[in-house]
Amino acid sequence: MSPESKKRVAIRAWVVAPVLVLAAFILCLAWPRENDPFELSRADGKPRFFATVYSKTPVPPNLPLAERLVREWYQYKRHHGSPNPASWSFPATPVQLCSIHGLLSQCMEVAGTRYLIAVEAGAAFVEFGSTNALNGAQWVAAFERAIETSDGVLCTDLAKRQGFRDKLLLIRERPRVVKVVPRSRLAEYQNAGLVRTNSR
Repeated sequence: MSPESKKRVAIRAWVVAPVLVLAAFILCLAWPRENDPFELSRADGKPRFFATVYSKTPVPPNLPLAERLVREWYQYKRHHGSPNPASWSFPATPVQLCSIHGLLSQCMEVAGTRYLIAVEAGAAFVEFGSTNALNGAQWVAAFERAIETSDGVLCTDLAKRQGFRDKLLLIRERPRVVKVVPRSRLAEYQNAGLVRTNSR
């Protein structure tokens, strides 16, 4: 192959590669999402988890493609990077009812730990506050402790469409993944293979 031919092949590769990467990125954005675990459990009564999610700022409809791609790249880095909890700071706040799902999503943002919440606890609240300013690691630990030490959290039996009070367990089966399960439903989650049988 002549040097001129090699040069043309190299130029084609540099043109085709970004196009393929962009096409794959757009395909990932358009890929259909899983069914809503709440609706599935409401229909069949089976235990399921739903995961905490990163907050996403709305994208203006007329945003240029280049800026849209920069935003998506930032989101990707947030999801797959290594967060630094020490760089966060939380002021003192009075004790108040806080959404477990909402604050665990924020805990994931701060520390990078993914939380899988039993559907029964998906809309639950817990009392939480702090008299001192806390860094990110302290704040995450304090909120997890508030969940574990709460006398009873109002959970929902989706199939029966009724509430029940229960203590919540935070189960750490592997690093950076925590499962949140009502104590009275632990056996059901174990029998379904969603929680290891040797978990407390």
